[in-house]
Amino acid sequence: MDLKNKFNNFWKYIKEAKKITLCTHIEPDGDTLGSAVALQHLILLNEKDKEVRISGSDYPRNLLFLLDNKQGNLVDDEFFSESLKIVVDTSTKERIYDQRVITKKALKIDHHPFENEWLFEIGGDFWPATGQLITKLAKELKLKVNEKVLEALGVAILTDTEFFKERNVNSETFECMQYLLDNNLNYSQLIKKMQLNNDELDFIFNAINNKKVKGIVSYLVVDEVVSNDIVRPLVAKFVELSNTEVSLAILRSINNVYRCEIRSKTNYNVSKVANHFLGGGHFNSSGFIIENLSNLNEILDYINNSKISN
Repeated sequence: MDLKNKFNNFWKYIKEAKKITLCTHIEPDGDTLGSAVALQHLILLNEKDKEVRISGSDYPRNLLFLLDNKQGNLVDDEFFSESLKIVVDTSTKERIYDQRVITKKALKIDHHPFENEWLFEIGGDFWPATGQLITKLAKELKLKVNEKVLEALGVAILTDTEFFKERNVNSETFECMQYLLDNNLNYSQLIKKMQLNNDELDFIFNAINNKKVKGIVSYLVVDEVVSNDIVRPLVAKFVELSNTEVSLAILRSINNVYRCEIRSKTNYNVSKVANHFLGGGHFNSSGFIIENLSNLNEILDYINNSKISN
């Protein structure tokens, strides 16, 4: 089935539903939030008599301008049970923030490798951001858009491509951004809205000063709690300032485990490293969790001794 037919079938489910719950992933980033907000407003703009809610929380502070409900939360049980569930930018059941979701009874629109069984799925690791996929959906189905849709899709694409620095950015990515701009996205205003505050910038600057190198790996250990607000921009800035093939940021989470974000610049498949340590992700961008720092040298040695290029 080609992508346009998948879009049409996906939208048929939406047409048939009165209530819809959009579910984001744990440790949410700009792509899952932006994609959910964009899809919510696309449905409300283009279909009559729909009630669409987003179920999730812990969204980055600098992206809360996208939300009507600034805090974000799980939808109530009654609405959830009566609604069509659509999971956005989330690879597996374990990654869904709202654990009430039964994948076989839910739709998924995503840009990760195919995993789990879904009622209907548009996925596969073919796009740098789910926001790009939803932009294509809006364009192909000729859906009406507004400022909220445009900003949300802009956030989704910009944050998950790390402002067009990811390896799998392609001409279609820029065509999608052109579509948003042609529909009057105020790009400079959006960038201003997404800015970090001074405290967040200072934290990132101080953390990156502790960068170390071992073999092909630049690595960073942050033993202070790193809130989800700044994980993505911290990692993006760290990778930008690293000159090795692999960059590994090891960040203490609020629950005192360590969130390991691993990136590569060219042909090193970091998803295989993440899988080895029970995580996952994309070829050039993946992650995993460790309980403590006792196996840090094991991780660094594994990366350096593995010849992973496909």
